[in-house]
Amino acid sequence: MIPDRKRLIALAGALAVLISATDTVGWWLWSGTTHQLRIGSETVAEELTTGRFVDLPSYVERARRLPIVDLVSLPRETAAEILDRLGGLQIKWMPAAAAGFTQSALEMLLLDRPDLATLLLQEAVRRDPHSAYLRRLRGLVFLSAGDRESALEELAFAEAVAPGSRSPAVELTEEDDEMVRLRGLEIRRDVYPGRKKETAMTLARVLRSSGEPGSARMVLDEFAGHPEIDLEIARWEVEEGNFGEALETLDGITSRTRFPRGLRARAWSSVAIARDQLGDSDGALEAASEALRLDPRSTTPYVTLATLAERRGDNDLALAHLRRAWGMAPSDIGLLLRIARVAERTGKSADALLALDRAVELDPNSPEIAVQLVAAQLRQGRFAEAAVSLSLALDRSPTHPGLLNLADKLRRDVGIR
Repeated sequence: MIPDRKRLIALAGALAVLISATDTVGWWLWSGTTHQLRIGSETVAEELTTGRFVDLPSYVERARRLPIVDLVSLPRETAAEILDRLGGLQIKWMPAAAAGFTQSALEMLLLDRPDLATLLLQEAVRRDPHSAYLRRLRGLVFLSAGDRESALEELAFAEAVAPGSRSPAVELTEEDDEMVRLRGLEIRRDVYPGRKKETAMTLARVLRSSGEPGSARMVLDEFAGHPEIDLEIARWEVEEGNFGEALETLDGITSRTRFPRGLRARAWSSVAIARDQLGDSDGALEAASEALRLDPRSTTPYVTLATLAERRGDNDLALAHLRRAWGMAPSDIGLLLRIARVAERTGKSADALLALDRAVELDPNSPEIAVQLVAAQLRQGRFAEAAVSLSLALDRSPTHPGLLNLADKLRRDVGIR
C-alpha cells in the first residue's frame, strides 16, 4: 500500500511540474507573439496561422486577450486567418467562454460577412451578457446593416453596464447619443436592482436638464417619501422659485435627528439658499451655520456660505469659503471652475489660473475647460503660456470651434504686440 501511495504522490508531483512548465512555455511564447505583432512582424503572423505552438492549451488561454489593434498592420486576409485559427481553438477548448466566438465574429467582419458575425456575436453575448465591448460591437454591426433600433438598444445596454464606455467607437448623432444615454439609465435600473434609487435619481437629473421636468418627477414618484429623493425634489423647488414648498419639504428632513448628519447638512444648505432668496439673510446664515456644524468635512456648507457671500457682493469672503471647500475636495472640477471665476472677479488672477490649471490636469480631454484656461491666460497677457496650453488642447481636439477662435485671437494679439 505504501509504495503505491508514494508512486501516486510522485506522479502527482510530476504532473504538477509538467503543467507548470507548459504554462510557463505558453506565457513565454505569448509574450513574444504580442511583441512581434506590435512591431508588425510577418514571421509571427505565419507562426500564428501554421505553427504548432499555438495549439498549447496555455497559449490558447492567453490568446483570448489578443488586442485586435495589434492585427491592423497585417493584410486583411492574414488577420482573418489568425482570428479563424485562434477563435476555432478557443471555441474547441473553452466553449463556455465568449472570446472564441468574439474572435470568430471579428474574422467574419473582416471577410464582409456581417450575417455570420451577428450569429457568432449572439453566442458571445449569451456567454458574457454584461460585456460592454460585445454590446457595442453588436451595435456597430446592426448599425452597418441599417438596423438603427437594434443598434441603439445594444449601445444603451453597454451604457447601462459600463457608463462612458467607448470601445469600439461608434459614431452617432447628438440625438441618438442622448437617446442611448437615457435608455441606458432605464436599463441600468433592471440590471442593478440594488441601485435602483440612485439610477432613478441620475435619470431624473438628466431628464430635467434636457427640459423634461415632468418626466423627471414621474421617474422619482416610485421613491416618494425617501429622504434623499425628497431632498432632490426640494432642491428643484428652490431652483424653480417655489421656496415655500421647498422649505416645507426640507423641514421634514432637518427635523429628523435619526437621519444621517450629512443628509441633514445638505438639507440645511438648501434651507439657507431658500431663506436667502426670500430675503431672510439672518435665517440663511443660521441655516448655513447649522449645515457646517453637522458636517464640517463636507464641501456643501462651504459652497453654500460662498453663495450667500456672493449674493451680498462679498467676493473675497466667497473665495475664502470656496478655498476651504477645495481643501475637502481637491479633485472637484466644478468647484475649481467656480474658484477661477470668483478669483478673477476679485483681481486674484494667479489664483484663477492655478484653479484652471488644476482643472485641465484633472480632465485634459475637455476642450471646454481648456478654452477657459487659454482665455484667462490671454486676458492676463500671458501669451507664451496661452500658446503652450492651446497647442496641447488642439492636439486633442483639433476641430473644436472655441479653441480655433482662441488660436485666431492669439495670432492677432501677438501680431499687434
